[in-house]
Amino acid sequence: MAGFVLCFGGLTRVLADAPAIPNAVAYDEGRYDDAVTLGVTDGSAAALVLVARARLAKIDLGLSDNHKADAKAAMRDAEKAMELDPTNAEAHLMKVAALGMLARGMSKMKSFRKGMAGKSRKHIEAALELDPDSAWAQAMLGMWHLEIVRRGGKFGARVTGANAKKGAAECAQAMQSERYDAGMGTQCGLALLICTEDFADQAKATLQQASLSSQNSVDYDQAMSARASDVLNLWDTQGLDAARAQALAYLKYTAS
Repeated sequence: MAGFVLCFGGLTRVLADAPAIPNAVAYDEGRYDDAVTLGVTDGSAAALVLVARARLAKIDLGLSDNHKADAKAAMRDAEKAMELDPTNAEAHLMKVAALGMLARGMSKMKSFRKGMAGKSRKHIEAALELDPDSAWAQAMLGMWHLEIVRRGGKFGARVTGANAKKGAAECAQAMQSERYDAGMGTQCGLALLICTEDFADQAKATLQQASLSSQNSVDYDQAMSARASDVLNLWDTQGLDAARAQALAYLKYTAS
């Protein structure tokens, strides 16, 4: 596989409705440093999952001073959460997201040597086994397929089993879930938009859904909804190429 870059950096709240999680409110309000501090102090699996999510949200929203350090810290948080609670599907997804952040700064060859695609697929599948109804896990699997094809081409698809049409189908199904949120929609929409295969119509519909779907007060959801609107506005005013360029800028791809 020529290289794997997971095209999203933060995940929206799934567990924040549970009052026992001490850093949930801080995360929802976009106080990500507070969410980290409170969660590390608590040390429970659920709190550490939200710590990882807060670190990754900072990267995704351009608030991190050191992307690599924050991504590595998020991966350690996720691994600790897995140790504390082997049944926590979200911990696996946080590790996938952290791996994706780290892969963004790697060349295709380095990503291949480190087995980033295989590691990510393993944890996505683990999350789906633990929580078959996880919309985020399904969306991540869809984006996994899309990005392998985008960066790895035919060789990458052949050695990993990636298929862009399968990726598009996984994203489409995730969008129908009761557990759908604007972050998921925006990230899938961007992945569809920049894929080398033509999913422009699906990308537009997915981004339109995301731009209208942030009905709650979660800071990350609102930011992702605004991001979807921004890309759609460029698409309408400057064309598809401008929208794709903005999608790549948002995703901060640095590797060739």
